[in-house]
Amino acid sequence: METIEELQEFIGAVSQPNIRGRLLARGEARAIIRREGQLPDGAPAFAASLDTDLSEYGFSLLRASLALWERREGDAAIWREGFLAAGNAFEALVRNGSPATPQRGFWRVMGAASYHLAGYAAMAFSLMAQAEEDPNLAPAERAIVRLLLSDLGALRSEAEAWLRNPEHSDNGVQAGMADERGDLADDRGDVDDVFSIILTTAVYRAFSFFEFALLTGDAALHEEAMSILNRGLRVANAVGAVSLWWIIRVARNLIDDLWSNSLHRVLPDIGPDGADGYAALREMFLASLYARKTAEVELWPSQIGASRRATDLTDDLVVALPTSAGKTRVAEICTLMSLSAGRRVLLVTPLRALSAQTERSFRKTFGPLGFSVSSLYGASGAMPGDQDALRSRDIVIATPEKLDFALRSDPQLIDDVGLIVLDEGHLIGPSERELRYEILVQRLLRREDAGERRIVCLSAILPDGEQLDDLTAWMRSDAEGEAVKSVWRPTRQRFGTLAWGGQGARLTFDLDDDGPFIQNFVEQQPPIRPRRTPFPRDNPELTIAAAWKFAGEGKRTLVFCTQRDHVESYAERIVDLARRGFVRPLLQDGAATERARSVGAEWLGPEHPAVQCLALGVAIHHARLPNPFLREVERLLNEGVLTVTVASPTLAQGLNLNAAVLLVPTLYRAGTPLTGEEFANVAGRAGRAFVDLEGLVIHVMFEPLRWRRQAWRDLVNASRARMLESGLMQIASEILNRLARSGTLNREDAFEYLANNRDAWNIHVDEEGDEPFELLLEKLDNAIFGLVEALDADDADLPRLIDEALNGSLWARQLARREDDLRERQLELFRARSGLIWSQSRTRNSTRRANTLRGAWSGRGYGR
Repeated sequence: METIEELQEFIGAVSQPNIRGRLLARGEARAIIRREGQLPDGAPAFAASLDTDLSEYGFSLLRASLALWERREGDAAIWREGFLAAGNAFEALVRNGSPATPQRGFWRVMGAASYHLAGYAAMAFSLMAQAEEDPNLAPAERAIVRLLLSDLGALRSEAEAWLRNPEHSDNGVQAGMADERGDLADDRGDVDDVFSIILTTAVYRAFSFFEFALLTGDAALHEEAMSILNRGLRVANAVGAVSLWWIIRVARNLIDDLWSNSLHRVLPDIGPDGADGYAALREMFLASLYARKTAEVELWPSQIGASRRATDLTDDLVVALPTSAGKTRVAEICTLMSLSAGRRVLLVTPLRALSAQTERSFRKTFGPLGFSVSSLYGASGAMPGDQDALRSRDIVIATPEKLDFALRSDPQLIDDVGLIVLDEGHLIGPSERELRYEILVQRLLRREDAGERRIVCLSAILPDGEQLDDLTAWMRSDAEGEAVKSVWRPTRQRFGTLAWGGQGARLTFDLDDDGPFIQNFVEQQPPIRPRRTPFPRDNPELTIAAAWKFAGEGKRTLVFCTQRDHVESYAERIVDLARRGFVRPLLQDGAATERARSVGAEWLGPEHPAVQCLALGVAIHHARLPNPFLREVERLLNEGVLTVTVASPTLAQGLNLNAAVLLVPTLYRAGTPLTGEEFANVAGRAGRAFVDLEGLVIHVMFEPLRWRRQAWRDLVNASRARMLESGLMQIASEILNRLARSGTLNREDAFEYLANNRDAWNIHVDEEGDEPFELLLEKLDNAIFGLVEALDADDADLPRLIDEALNGSLWARQLARREDDLRERQLELFRARSGLIWSQSRTRNSTRRANTLRGAWSGRGYGR
């Protein structure tokens, strides 16, 4: 038997990219470009032995990784890497391969099992879900498929049918082994068939026990399933049943891994203090997830650490998981614990569309458990029923504007809220929405009862180092404890380009020029009269052509527009191209979109391009479209009716519009390059868990100039870096810089002068590309209104109130790391500006002034 060190050394060596002439890279390249086993014209030549080499490579890695996993020794990262490489090899064998290959089904099962053992359950699911209708699977292999697909109902039915079949009973097997004279058959084929039945029965019996273990949480049932498979493995080894030996060994490790990562093992049996109904609630929660069409009983590697901490009501959390890595389940576990303790839950989401989406998700999970769910979003200010919902519903989802307005009207509305979840917690910065979010969080943390309420901050993109430390300390009010951070994603991602070459567009799947490619992925179409130019003729048309091509391959495609007006422009282009015959409707039956088109016609008119696009199977999404129409569009997207989506930067703020392919036609917004942080969140939308094995992020270039390619590489590299700075600090710094350039700060009494002289702020030092100084001041004014709780306070109290409001803030923590006098200068700026705007806002009484300032902060007239 090999030692732990020998196995680890073997996996480490074989997993290297250059092993055996870059075998895995060659296999992946062939898989990407072939279709049903056939390579396109002009494709590179691949060795005839490639299938054999990949199979041997995959099984050798699978064997070594299983040996390490079964001993529970060595470095887990090594054997998980071995499983992942084995999965890649088996995937390369079956992806886009010939359906006639006899071993195709077995290879697919081995690949999916390898992915699952590597921790990539979603990729295992996707690999099996993409199998052809007749994958040529043995019964025991089908049982594994049902487990990998989390189709426990079908697994239960198939196991029952097999085990109740008289031919598979002990008497039936014995009868099958005897010839007509009653003697045991000695034909090897007959004997193999008998052992196949015996071993398959063992698999189904074991899976029946395990399926019931997942339903009940009874660990003894899991142990019995393991015992049955252990005995079956010894029999398979003794009789030389190679395929079934692999199936049983993989099955044994799959159920052991799944059980160890199941919610039964993570959720504690005993709830928080005073949670008398926790046991029943826990049981209902698990049963509800188990009963879904695709059972959700397992946690991903990205979720396990956060989920274990989520069960502690005293642990304020900062959770940084990539897009689609399972933040919602963490929030659900936090919610379960709070509700079980009799405390209500508040979720703060920065976008109206995200609020509606979150409401649907939480209603699906907690509605069957008997909890009420409501959301507050839409127009600024208080709407009828908002305060009632915030006061009475078990789970409330609200935008920062709505929540702030409601709390200023009645601070006691959330006295019995035990948990506040801050979704998209990275939205801290100098924009109006980001400032509003930061200030609301600071006010929540400064409440007298903040210590009685748990804070959980979720984000897909957070920095490392001091910035993350400051954010975590802010959210945890300096209590000891670290953020939960993971870079694990449920799917792979590739960054490539689609570059026009005169007669067609070349699709590359890597940033490297020597990576896999398809030469003429999009081909030029001749003109259709009365148009005289071929299609495509520019970048938008190439983007649309690519979207149609990907959609034709069954890949849901998302076009990211950096500006809202670009979305409307694409909609008009699509309608025009369809009318001219260059693109055909993607829907076979337009009846599915009839209701959405009716709502759109009512709000926008039947000729609006967003409405007309629905009939073509295209979703148009941006924040200025009417909410009733957007809700219908999002419903169609959730149901998978629409295969192409054109979306605005709303996409970057957390809205769940994932797709297999993300097309990025431009890297600029109003002439300014996209930031790496924004692009990282956008790129995270590529690759849907449980649907896609990988997400493609493609930059479309009708003019593939060298600088465009370099700008794309730079943006992809920049997306791997993260920054998070207080928006208050950023706008205050910029205003101080402008005042310094104007010479205003050269006066000895500069801040007193600014506090008492409105004209002192009328400076003209804006340079090309600068944000107008007036807009910076407007942000500062509204930030001050948001910070000060007592909007009817006297002018003399303002310095003290502002100092208290900023105490312990992210602004204060980050400035503490800067030069000594910067914090004091920014404080002086806040005091000077607040004194000026407070005195200017005086009305006949303090109540009217408070109402005026409250309306300004709550979003009237800015930042919608």
